Amino acid sequence: FLKFRKQRIKLANDCKSEWIGVPQGTKLGPWLFVLMIEDIKVTNTDLWKYVDDTTIAEPVEKGEISNIQTAVDELSEMSNRSKFQLNERKCKEIGISFARYQPQFEPIYINDNEIEVVKTVKLLGLNISSDLKWNCHVSKIVKKASTRLYFLKQLKRAKVAEKELVIYYITCIRSITEYACPVFHNGLSKYLSIDLERIQKRALRIIYPFTSYMQMPLKCVTYHPYMTLETLTTKLFEEICSDPNHKLYHLLSEINRSAVNLRNSRKFNVPT
Repeated sequence: FLKFRKQRIKLANDCKSEWIGVPQGTKLGPWLFVLMIEDIKVTNTDLWKYVDDTTIAEPVEKGEISNIQTAVDELSEMSNRSKFQLNERKCKEIGISFARYQPQFEPIYINDNEIEVVKTVKLLGLNISSDLKWNCHVSKIVKKASTRLYFLKQLKRAKVAEKELVIYYITCIRSITEYACPVFHNGLSKYLSIDLERIQKRALRIIYPFTSYMQMPLKCVTYHPYMTLETLTTKLFEEICSDPNHKLYHLLSEINRSAVNLRNSRKFNVPT
């Protein structure tokens, strides 16, 4: 099952046979992969693992020297020990600083190859910028959603029922704007929210060309994008507050136990 498996590759008139690992699509495959990466830990840094994506973060105080190269070397050594190979071409470095003069650090190397320094990086479907603004992310998802509007037009021309068109919109278009929205929703400016709403306006204009936008929500059971994102974000927050075992529960501030009655009471203390 795991040994002496070969895969034949034919390109033009050339054939190559190479050793391959676990068969893809098996139930055992993901568990074997988890066992291989479970012991990967790097000292003095924050490390997050999600399937084959690994992220390392290091807070550096003003005037101090970064030790991220040591952490990367340690990670590379552990990967080689587990017979994993880091793809340095896909590894990126991003720095987040709000200082007037950006700190300059030594370049990071993996296998003697310098890691590219970028201003924006895509992490688990989110486009994170060095200034922690969401302009780039919104621009990307608007562009992606706009390409799917073309298929909505084709379905409309094929005289697909309006009910099915709404299902396609909610499933294939609106789901793009709602993905991981609790992360970025509260950081959206008004004009970015308007950009997201334009996607819905264009889609509903295709589905209901003779109905005004204000009447459409009553007809196709859709909602203002801002309200949808607000609802999803509030729902996640309530789930975190109600479950002490939630993975994100430790991020909450301390509960406000003050006995003083205020006009606007707070459940949590303001972070200091």
